[in-house]
Amino acid sequence: TQIIINNITQVGIITNILQKGPLMHDSKTNEEIIETFKTFENDKLSLILSTTSLNNEPLTNYSPFVTLEGKYFICISSQLPHYENIIQTKKAHVLIIEDEAQASNIYARKRLYFSVSCALHETDTESIFKLFDKRYGESLSFLRNMKDFKIIELTPGEKSLVLGFGAAYKMDVNGKLASKNIQHKS
Repeated sequence: TQIIINNITQVGIITNILQKGPLMHDSKTNEEIIETFKTFENDKLSLILSTTSLNNEPLTNYSPFVTLEGKYFICISSQLPHYENIIQTKKAHVLIIEDEAQASNIYARKRLYFSVSCALHETDTESIFKLFDKRYGESLSFLRNMKDFKIIELTPGEKSLVLGFGAAYKMDVNGKLASKNIQHKS
């Protein structure tokens, strides 16, 4: 029964695409795209963080995050491998992605991704913890008392934003739109 339901769902999605055309994002002005870059993560509560070891072994994890002045801050345990990767290589890659349940198409999930330089944030940590409190309430307040949890500052480079098929954009480090719309081959 489940296979039949899945097949019916897939036929419905394909029929919808054939009737309406591909799931392309509406054309946006440069100003609207830049604003979307700036606000995309507002309703996302975690980011996906990919790191590599000095031996180039990849590792992916996730973390709640806060932002301040264009930088991202995470609080992670110094006892885990991804912390060691960050401290040793001082770089990572971030993915902030739309929830699967909210996506209009699983292949076209809206997402923001970028490489970051990483640094241990040791000054004025209380102000960062207050940002976590403001964003997540008391649910993460216990972290400030755990000695192995450290705040990592993530400074983004060029960012990429995907809003649908044929709607992919790049923003340079100065907040300027670097490129607009990719063309898929058919």
